[in-house]
Amino acid sequence: MLRRRATIEPLLAQYCEKYSLQFRAPLSTIYDFCVLEYPFALWQWGTSTDRIPATDASDQELFKHLMEISNADYFRVDSPHLSFFVQAVHELGYYTYDIRPFKGLLSIQSSRDYLHRLMLPEELKELRFDKRLSRRISKFLKKDDPRILFIYGETDPWTSAGVTYLKGKQNVHLFIGKAGSHATRIQTLSEEQQAEIKRILAEWLGEE
Repeated sequence: MLRRRATIEPLLAQYCEKYSLQFRAPLSTIYDFCVLEYPFALWQWGTSTDRIPATDASDQELFKHLMEISNADYFRVDSPHLSFFVQAVHELGYYTYDIRPFKGLLSIQSSRDYLHRLMLPEELKELRFDKRLSRRISKFLKKDDPRILFIYGETDPWTSAGVTYLKGKQNVHLFIGKAGSHATRIQTLSEEQQAEIKRILAEWLGEE
């Protein structure tokens, strides 16, 4: 996608004009970040690798696939995810991109602080990360034993930041959906896992 940007980036310009997408950065920057976001988004939503076009596919086919997986509207000014972006910048933290493998192919020089540059309105540009909340949550989960079910997808990149400190816990339970994505839910887990969750919930609700 980066090597063929001369012929594919114009397709992005047409796409954004068609859907009236506006951004806080030049289109070439948005193109870069759509490509950089692609592998994370691919695994996050459990897209089969069989759907990835061949490298000699047409420009239209490659662009269509990119928009299906890593759409430019993720970076648009009027994003419905603004509240999440604010929380990510201020309290949750967020992933960044390793641009080293793409030296000479990107229009950007760095992916640092891209949430501030692309996702936040001007009045929030100075918002900085406050680690106090995340530390309080980590301390609480390590020290206490609350009744919580953590449910993750096996191939979801977000699972890498999941809760793992379960030693000595009686009430904290971890369930990982095999080959599951970010869309992993109780109903997508195995029958055995669902039965175990029902047993735990029934016990908590005093039905046993």
